[in-house]
Amino acid sequence: MTEEAGGGGSRWDGWLGPRIWAPAGAILVAAVAVFAVLFVREFRSPQTITRRCEPGDPGCELRQKIHQHADFAVVIGGQQFDFGRKQFISTADKELSPNVHIHSPRHTVIHIHREQTTWDEFFRSLGFELTDTCLTLPAGERYCNTATEKLKFVVNAVPVDSIMFEDIQGLSRVLISYGPETGDELMQQYAQVTDQACIPSGLCLARGTGSGEHGEPEPCTVTDNTCN
Repeated sequence: MTEEAGGGGSRWDGWLGPRIWAPAGAILVAAVAVFAVLFVREFRSPQTITRRCEPGDPGCELRQKIHQHADFAVVIGGQQFDFGRKQFISTADKELSPNVHIHSPRHTVIHIHREQTTWDEFFRSLGFELTDTCLTLPAGERYCNTATEKLKFVVNAVPVDSIMFEDIQGLSRVLISYGPETGDELMQQYAQVTDQACIPSGLCLARGTGSGEHGEPEPCTVTDNTCN
């Protein structure tokens, strides 16, 4: 409100003082907040409302059952590690892990029975520890990066920096190598990785059916990569 010059009248110039604007502003902010909450509740898509599965919840699995296989090799100082030892083999009576394991007769083939199974989970189930820079064997020997020898990974013929928290993919071929090898020498080691995962998967029947390689009775239907 301003005073007219030379007269006793006054006129409103459109400006409200802080005493008037402060309460009005607070009411406006509150109204906008309430509207936003109601809008989200009313119009958000049902698909965005998800419930996190917790272990033990009936009918609710964090990681669904699958049935896949992958080939792998661990080479230390030019020598391929032997996973055919009894301590690493799961049987029908004793599974080292229900999610991921090795069966006879193919000790270079991993059996994956849960989605999102990582290489870290697999190696831990056998007593190993794997990081991006170190491999620790069950007996305690550690192979860590030095100036001349390094831990290296090759996945499907492609060198990568890390596999620790990567999911094990069906029909993949993976090399974990420790030593001075690089370039062609490393790829020569990768060439030693078997390609037998298709056999227990039932995808190359000319090479075998994989019958009996999962324990008895067969726990999974092979051709559709699912478990019952």
